[in-house]
Order: sequence, then C-alpha cells, then structure tokens
Amino acid sequence: MKITKYAHACVALEDEAARLVIDPGSFTTLPELTGVVAVILTHEHPDHAGTDNLQALQEANPGAPILGPEGAAQALPAVEVQVVQPGTNGRLGPFDVTFGGGRHAPIHHSIPQVDNLTVQVGEDFYHPGDSLEAPTEPVAVLAAPISGPWLKLGEVMDYVLAAQASRVIPIHEVHASEPGRGIVYDRLGEVAAQRGGEFMVLAPGQSLST
Repeated sequence: MKITKYAHACVALEDEAARLVIDPGSFTTLPELTGVVAVILTHEHPDHAGTDNLQALQEANPGAPILGPEGAAQALPAVEVQVVQPGTNGRLGPFDVTFGGGRHAPIHHSIPQVDNLTVQVGEDFYHPGDSLEAPTEPVAVLAAPISGPWLKLGEVMDYVLAAQASRVIPIHEVHASEPGRGIVYDRLGEVAAQRGGEFMVLAPGQSLST
C-alpha cells in the first residue's frame, strides 16, 4: 500500500489503483486525485473537512461516498456525508476499514466536544483524527498529531509508545512553527525508537509504502 501525506491532517492511501482519502481539510492543497473509492472525515472541523476539497474530489470521482460521524453530516450541508458509527467496519474498494473513537479531544470546557472517528486501514495505517486514542490492533504506520490547541507533547509521546507501530509519521503540523516542529520530532523519534519503530517526516506530497 502506498501512503501519501498532504498538508496538515490529510492522507491518501493507494492500493490496486484505488485511493482512499482521509481528512482533506482547508489547510490542504490537493492535486486532482482520481480513482478515489471513498473520502473519510474524522470530524467536522474545517482543517479536516474542507468544503472546496470535498467538492473537487466529488467532481473528479462521481459516486465516491464521503463518510464521517453524525456531527460532520450535520455541520456540512454543502456535501452529503454518510454517517458512520464508531465500532463499525467495512470494505471500501480494496481497503478494509475499521472505525473507532467517539469524541474529539477536549480543548476547553467552554468549547463543545464534537464527534470524532479513528480510522484503521487493515494492518497498514491508523489515523486518530483529533484524538490520541491509540490503535488496539498492530499497525505498520501510525499518524501522530503534533500540534493543536488540544495537544500536549507528553501525551503524544505516550500515544506513540502505546501504539508500538513500525513507523510513525507526523500529522496536524500546521499549528507549529518550524523550530517547534523540530523539538517535537526529536522527542517522538526517541520514543518511537524505544519500541523498535521509526519516525519519518513526510513533506506534503511525499509517500511511503507498506
């Protein structure tokens, strides 16, 4: 499976000429992607669910469903979101997908917690959305959020340790300055290595294979 990282939280998986796109948000500039069998939104926030990107993906891939939690379906009237519940699984083209999660990580008591899905694709890839809920099954590549108003570095380090993934790639990086990213990358590289894993920073558009 080929995994391509785009800006911020967006990742595209490719297998057998089919693509699965996760979280094409407003901070992400996407090339035209064809062969998309489905688009998954972990939650409704614009940095994960950009209306322009969603409409462009639908135009280039007629019939490809957009899947997300109940909150995303209610918050995004410009596109049709098919509701997915945590605890469900299914096959999207060649991809075996399991949805978990439930709620976005807390930001502040004055800000409502929205619905949030975690997404595991076979044994190849795991995306937590805006949460630090670690996968319950082994995974080759773990997406690790590294910046945001709901994050604490020590908690991200524990998330990486708990997952024990072979490789870790940073996501959700837009909120951090370049020097700040360097600090986080050093720490996460150290904790990934403790469990025999590898921390890999992918530039937007860069890929790796499982």
